[in-house]
Amino acid sequence: MDYMTFPWEQVGLLLRRLSLSGGIGNATAWILFLAIGALPLLAAAVLLRRRRACGADFLLAALSAALFIGLWFFVNPSYIDRHLSPMPAGGIAKFALASVIDSLLLTWFLLRFLLRMEEGHRNQAHSREGQHSAEKVHPMEGAHSMEEAHSGENIGHGKPLSGLRILLGLYALVLAIGLIVQGGAEFRAALTALKESNSGSAPFLLEISTLFLALQAVMGLLPSAAKIALLLMMSVFLHHYAADPFGPAACRAMERLRIASGRLLAVVLVANVGFNVLQLVFSRFLLSVNHQILFPLSEIIVILGIRTLSTLYLESKRLKEDNDMFI
Repeated sequence: MDYMTFPWEQVGLLLRRLSLSGGIGNATAWILFLAIGALPLLAAAVLLRRRRACGADFLLAALSAALFIGLWFFVNPSYIDRHLSPMPAGGIAKFALASVIDSLLLTWFLLRFLLRMEEGHRNQAHSREGQHSAEKVHPMEGAHSMEEAHSGENIGHGKPLSGLRILLGLYALVLAIGLIVQGGAEFRAALTALKESNSGSAPFLLEISTLFLALQAVMGLLPSAAKIALLLMMSVFLHHYAADPFGPAACRAMERLRIASGRLLAVVLVANVGFNVLQLVFSRFLLSVNHQILFPLSEIIVILGIRTLSTLYLESKRLKEDNDMFI
């Protein structure tokens, strides 16, 4: 199980050996301790100086604080049970320390990836709009008849798209029902196990542990709830697409879907790391903890797929408008 605390526990043990080796070793340990803890702040300063900072970089301050706290406990492992557990547990709270550091680091990386991808998409869209406006010409009279021809061609796609919308709605409904039923059953089972395993604990500890158990259940619902929201937004886009494939309503629906896909994932990531930090802060009073290092690969693939679909859709719209201008 020591691999779960790698490399932070090993760094803490190294600093401890240096500190106990003598005056020079103690000074070296303090210098390394301060340097490692301040490394995220240094990275934030470099990004800010190079004008490459983004909203996700606020997590670097929290990561720096987590490194200072985590390394201090790993250097002084005897304090872990004393300050981070309601009862002696053999230093098991060290896994919570490592998971908070790892989740902060991974969440910062993923949020920065999402925000930079959004910035790149925005710059690409502005470049495309500028190029399109520079090449714009007045359409001829035949354009109106061509619009009518396209509208006539869209009628044949109504039934398949309506069927797809129905399937998406049914799938979202099944996911929602399963989410509520399974989530409720898991929460009741976890609550029963908590009370049975800690029947002799103080009522206050049981109450606060139950509260965090409920928060944990909500956290477990967030990824599936985000997926349901995206399914419903896709259904709305298909509705507008069936009426007018490249109309303003369809464009707005696609843009909302693209933006929401990234924001929902950001909410899930921030909520997960926030819950990990909150558990660590109240770990002295919790009889049950559940720290997760979230790497939502499937959600990232969905976001990339939606953004690719958005790019293809907007490019098809631009090509259609260009063709209509020269008719």
